[in-house]
Amino acid sequence: MLYPQIATTVPQQKSSNVEVEWITDTRRMTELANEWTALESSTQQRTVFSSFDFLNSWYGNHVLYGGNPLIGVARRNGALAGIAPLVVRRGSLARIPLNRVLFAMHDAYSGEFLVEDDHPETIGEFIDSLASTVSFDLICLNGIEPGTSQFSALKDAAKRNGLRVELTNHPNATVDLSGGYDGYCQSMSRNFRRTVKRQAQRVTSAGKPTVGGVRLDSGKDSLDSSVNRLFGIIENSYKMKGKRIPDCHRNHILEMAQRFAARNSLHLSILSIGNTDAAAVMGLVERGTYYDFTLAYSEQFAPLSPGAYLMQEVLSDLSERGVHTVLSHGAHDYKLRWSTAFVPSTRVFLFAKKNSAHISRFVRFTMAPLMRKLGVEDP
Repeated sequence: MLYPQIATTVPQQKSSNVEVEWITDTRRMTELANEWTALESSTQQRTVFSSFDFLNSWYGNHVLYGGNPLIGVARRNGALAGIAPLVVRRGSLARIPLNRVLFAMHDAYSGEFLVEDDHPETIGEFIDSLASTVSFDLICLNGIEPGTSQFSALKDAAKRNGLRVELTNHPNATVDLSGGYDGYCQSMSRNFRRTVKRQAQRVTSAGKPTVGGVRLDSGKDSLDSSVNRLFGIIENSYKMKGKRIPDCHRNHILEMAQRFAARNSLHLSILSIGNTDAAAVMGLVERGTYYDFTLAYSEQFAPLSPGAYLMQEVLSDLSERGVHTVLSHGAHDYKLRWSTAFVPSTRVFLFAKKNSAHISRFVRFTMAPLMRKLGVEDP
């Protein structure tokens, strides 16, 4: 363990009528399953990334790779009032080594607190408890937007505990399908529509395109084979170059696919050109919103842009199935081709009163912007 000072269960901290307990043994998550899913169902201000099924599969397969689990459980008068799905991980900010508290799935800039809609102050209770029970240099959180009640609770807690606050923006790509796929296409530029047509012609000229996989309530009998086809495409991508996907990632993807297929919430599309798999896009659907999880294309088909072709097929299918919004984490340039907007997503940094934290904050948020203005590489 990197942090021996954290016991299997950190003692409960009581503030007002809320008690916070920190769990580091992920096997205890199953004890919370029924309460957790009930809180999910009653909470509107959340995404799929705070669901029990998503996080149980992530923690179960990334316990070593992803950092030391730190799951906050808040109870109000004995009833579950909130979940803080966190990890403690050693890393660097501005090249300064720090003990960091992050959301699970931190590498994807996703993750969130699960708290009751009418009690955003529970987030403040989590921060108060972290500050008094866990040794850290930095808390880094995503998706808590300025101007919201959750952000106010977070900011108030930071002030109470002497934590310095900094913000950055990591926009997400979105697609508005509320007017159907045809409405989406008409809202885009004429050049976009010409490009989509030419792209389809290029793919078709190379071989017959076929899209299969598991799409919500269809194709579930081919789940395991579809996931294995996804693995094959990822391993043939430019990133992996034929290398095997690490077992922790393989097991996470398979378990998550199984859990969400059982909920009719898995949307895994695979494009084959001729008889060869060319691209895959996997996402999760909840409450009319599609959240992308992974996408890849086989390097041999790169000149055809099979991922862009498949994305249009996915958007068309999603609109037919009643999905009104697509959310894709990250504002990568290739998403400009098909997104209707890039929306802000705030990352909040809470720095502790420690020398390493002070230095990191100064370098990252004071020196780096100044040096960029002078045309010097970031420190």
